Amino acid sequence: MKITFVCTGNTCRSPMAQAIAQKYVEDNNLDIEVDSAGLGCAYGVPMAEHTAKIIEELGIFFTHTSQPLTQKLADESNLIVTMEKWQKDALQQVLGDKVVCMNDITLRGDIADPYGGTMETYREVEKSLEESIPLVVKWAMN
Repeated sequence: MKITFVCTGNTCRSPMAQAIAQKYVEDNNLDIEVDSAGLGCAYGVPMAEHTAKIIEELGIFFTHTSQPLTQKLADESNLIVTMEKWQKDALQQVLGDKVVCMNDITLRGDIADPYGGTMETYREVEKSLEESIPLVVKWAMN
């Protein structure tokens, strides 16, 4: 099983989700691969500084540079989880039911883009993802 998290730039939310999910999967000995991608990004842009700092503070060893969601990556993924409803709507037209929005699973609303925000804004995203990732993984396994 492969879960791919998607946001816009693949430098803030989706790599943070990938790192947190990767740790969750490892801690629970689950046979799940995780990845992340962006809808509006180029290859090779480093994570946002605040994202990298939070991941480091969580004790997760994780390196990342951005990648766009390609057809190949989408085909390799069993589940594609977007951070916002508009992203799901855009992808679902092409990729169908394998695309869900985080809110479809958690019922907690969209995960807002922290890009350009303060460290506190990024910590809010972290908190949302820490609470949401176990729900997403359990949902994916059913």
